[in-house]
Amino acid sequence: MATVMVVDDMESSRKVVSKLLSSEGHSPICAKNGLDALAVLQHVKPDVILLDIMMPVMDGLTFLEIIRQSPQWEALPVILMTAMTDSQSMAKAKRLGAKEYLVKASFTGTQMLDQVERLARHQ
Repeated sequence: MATVMVVDDMESSRKVVSKLLSSEGHSPICAKNGLDALAVLQHVKPDVILLDIMMPVMDGLTFLEIIRQSPQWEALPVILMTAMTDSQSMAKAKRLGAKEYLVKASFTGTQMLDQVERLARHQ
């Protein structure tokens, strides 16, 4: 199964997503913001990243922009999980190479798992 980095500043979100991933045999690794996630990437190579946009210290789009500049991480599949639905954020995320965009209030656990598994298979 896949190693999935969950980057979200809300501890409750990280716990729920991690539990769901673990229940399906995936290995979740958590980070509380983009800066924390960059540090984790020094030691772990995830198959997929689930990334929130609005976080303190370093937001998700800044993190995504930084990893896309590295040949090691430029093709790493990223799924955004966010409450932001504005077209500007979605357009920037797509331009930076986000593969999927899940709106927190409207996606199901099954939808998230399907996307994680589909993207992990193509790594």
